[in-house]
Amino acid sequence: MKGMHTGWTEAENEALKNAANEARKKRLPLKTAFDAIARETNRRPNSVRNHYYTQLKTAEKAEPAFLPFTDAETEQLLRTVLLALSNGQSVRACTLALAEGDTRRMLRYQNKYRSLLRSQPEKVRGMRAALASEGYVVPDPFVRDPNVPRVGRPPKKTGDLERHIRALLDTLYRNLLALTQGESAG
Repeated sequence: MKGMHTGWTEAENEALKNAANEARKKRLPLKTAFDAIARETNRRPNSVRNHYYTQLKTAEKAEPAFLPFTDAETEQLLRTVLLALSNGQSVRACTLALAEGDTRRMLRYQNKYRSLLRSQPEKVRGMRAALASEGYVVPDPFVRDPNVPRVGRPPKKTGDLERHIRALLDTLYRNLLALTQGESAG
């Protein structure tokens, strides 16, 4: 039978936080962190899990529920995403890098960018024009290239899945041919 505990020390809280962060970095289930801390502290894994989520909720309440972007942050985000697009990077990959792997921040950045496309297209076009005047070739984010297959979750229907895979393979084949002939892929 495990020993009775009346509270958590700062060291135990810090160890739990570090174990959870490490599990996330390694893309492991949080349960592995809970089990490890349970062994270290002689607690039950469910108790560790409950304490973790209680601490998380408490910490979230300390942060403002909504943190608006400043004008400077909006401009920088827009510039960064458009430059990433000019280098062939996806919006998701760019915002994940910008958020340093924090998926919550990544979604915030991605949502802000998508919101700018919908609600302030003139601002997006203005930034694109500014980047063009600096010599960057930025694809139009309002026009999807039909020759580039969408990457992401495949369609649910089998016929669509086959068509999706065929389009992806055709694009890869064309790019490989272009590269072997000394042309640039695109």
